Amino acid sequence: MALHLMHLDDLNFDGEPAGSCASRCPSVTDDFKIRTEMFSATASLLKKIRKLEKDHADFLRWDQLLYEDWYNLTFRKERLAGEQLERRYRTLTTFHLHLKHVAETSNVSLARAYVLLKEEEHQYQAGDEDWKFVIENLRHQRLKWAAKDPAPESEKRIEHFVTESLFPSAELAGSTAGGLGSLNRQARSVYHYFGEAGDEVMNRHFADPTVGYELFKEVFQIAMKCGDWKLLARIWKNTSLPYQQKLLKPMPSHLKDFLHQMIGSVLQEGTPSSEIAEQDLILRSTYRKLARLLHPDMQAESSVIFQEWSLKMWQKVQTCYKARDHQGIRRLELICMAELGNLSDLTLDEIYESSLVFAEELEALKKNLRSYRKHPAWRFSSRRGYEALTMRISRELKKRFGPLEAEVKAMEDLLKEVSAGETL
Repeated sequence: MALHLMHLDDLNFDGEPAGSCASRCPSVTDDFKIRTEMFSATASLLKKIRKLEKDHADFLRWDQLLYEDWYNLTFRKERLAGEQLERRYRTLTTFHLHLKHVAETSNVSLARAYVLLKEEEHQYQAGDEDWKFVIENLRHQRLKWAAKDPAPESEKRIEHFVTESLFPSAELAGSTAGGLGSLNRQARSVYHYFGEAGDEVMNRHFADPTVGYELFKEVFQIAMKCGDWKLLARIWKNTSLPYQQKLLKPMPSHLKDFLHQMIGSVLQEGTPSSEIAEQDLILRSTYRKLARLLHPDMQAESSVIFQEWSLKMWQKVQTCYKARDHQGIRRLELICMAELGNLSDLTLDEIYESSLVFAEELEALKKNLRSYRKHPAWRFSSRRGYEALTMRISRELKKRFGPLEAEVKAMEDLLKEVSAGETL
């Protein structure tokens, strides 16, 4: 069937595309009326989605930028003082970790360890490149030891800093070495529950508009730490595309590709080869169809609005295609055809299904905007005064930097005593 290309500008969102041939073809008039009536629910949802998307775009384009300029100007001194405090804290915690390691491994007092570290620094500054290389590796090994060493509650912040500095992807990448033994009781319960739950139950949990994404992320990370790729694939299959994109957004591209390949290969295990070949054929066919519609090279004469929309959709299509996500790319095809009003390319069941899909999209968008409304930048451009907001942010800055300042002072006092030669 020939693809009827249509720009967003040409769609009146009342269910009938501009210039439709339905009025000129008596043989399809009744069928088109039925399609139009069924599509009215989808069209209504699309209007609401467009309104929320505009609110989101306005927030990012105006309110957030105005707020950031106001914040940087109003709290310039506090911000600079906080950054300096954080740098000082990182320096002190790093030195404290080296000090503790030298004292314990050399079986000497903290005062003696302090002297040894000062001598090490003198050798580093005076040494050649080979000697600096040796000392840098030694320091790196100390930090690795500190990251693995169980820390008491008072050192949780230090442990988190070291772990994030050395292994920023540790939480997501996980390790199969620990398996279930590396999880606490609650995580093990979650793992066993979702491992035994059926796809319908899993999908219902993840579809919860309040905790769905956080639950999906938690279960995904637990399965990753256990190295359970079958459970990972089931989790991935039973969650929505917005959840997948949100999880993958901060990850490096090579990790995204690795996850796509592993999950795609696991999903194909146990599936008959003939069915796999049929699914792959449909996947490639749908991908080519969407490429003709959405690829940037095809948009030279399109409106700016359509180009922006098609680029966003094309990126989602590529993500699904790399992951060999048949359901995901089918869902995107349905969204594209519905948004463009190409009713002739959709069956009656698909038109009904599109209303369900857009209802999910609307709920996800509402949830995202609820979090934005809690941000102090929301409706910033329409504020009449800033006194209450200034007081609120001042309290938040004190709450954020107060404990950090106390820890910095405690570590500085400790180093003063150690440098004076006192044994603690």
